[in-house]
Amino acid sequence: MPPSPTSRPSSSPKDLNPGERVYYRDRFREARYAALADAEGFGDICFALEALGLRLHGKQAVLEHYKPKLAVCAANSPVLTDLAERFPTTFKSFEALFKTVQTARNDAMHIGAYARHATEAAIELSIGLEEALMANFERKVKDVMVKSPMTVQPWQPVAQARQLMLMHSFSFLPVRIGRSWWLVSEIGLAKFLNGDGKKDRLAQPIQDAKAAGMQLVRLREADLLQQDTTIAEVLERAKVQKGPTLWLVIDKNHPDHLAGVLSPFELM
Repeated sequence: MPPSPTSRPSSSPKDLNPGERVYYRDRFREARYAALADAEGFGDICFALEALGLRLHGKQAVLEHYKPKLAVCAANSPVLTDLAERFPTTFKSFEALFKTVQTARNDAMHIGAYARHATEAAIELSIGLEEALMANFERKVKDVMVKSPMTVQPWQPVAQARQLMLMHSFSFLPVRIGRSWWLVSEIGLAKFLNGDGKKDRLAQPIQDAKAAGMQLVRLREADLLQQDTTIAEVLERAKVQKGPTLWLVIDKNHPDHLAGVLSPFELM
C-alpha cells in the first residue's frame, strides 16, 4: 500500500512511481470487475477514483476538487481523449464520463436504468484511467498479472473444477500435479463430461482423470512466465492460436507456488 498522501504537496501522474501506478491500477481493475458482476459495484469504482484523486491532489477534498489532477492523468489515455474526439458516438471523453459518475455519486437513487447507465460510465472511466496509469513505462509481467489466482487441487473432484469455471466464467483452471503445472480447459472438461457416466466422472479426482488418459485432459502443460519478464518479451514470443491463452506466473524460488496468471485480456 502506498504511503498516505495527506501531508504531500499536489502531484502530477508522472510523479507516481511504478509501484503506485500498479497499486491504483489494481484498485480500478478490482472495482471494475465488481461492477461488471453487479451494478452495486459502482461505489467501488468511486472509492478507487477518490483514492487516486486524493493522492494526486495531495489533501482530502470532495471529488470535484480532484478533477483537474485526474484530468491530467486521463490525458495519457487515447480512449478518453483522441478516440473520444474522433469517434464521439462510440467513446466518451473524460469530461463526460466524470460528470456522469460525479452526479451519480452524489445521488442516492441508484436504481433501474439510471444505475446501469452510471455503472457503465464508471466502468468506461475506469478502463481509461487504468490505461493512463500504465502508460509510458516498461511493464513487466508482475505489473499486469492477476495476483492470487484461483486454482484447484489434484485430489479434488472434477465437479469442483466445473463449479468454479461456471461460477467465474473461467476458460482454464491451474492445477499442480506432481512437479508440473497443468491447465484444466473448458473444452477438455466439456468433452470429459459428455456422454454416459457423468455422475461418476464428476466425482473422479482430477489427478485420476489425467492418469487415466481420459478426455478431461487435454489437461495441457501450462506455459510458465517469470515475474520480471517484460511484456514486450511475452508478446514477441507469443503465437496467435485458436482458442484462449493463459500463462502461469511462478515464483522462481518456489516453483510450486503460483504468483499469478496472465491472459491477453490483461495485455490489451
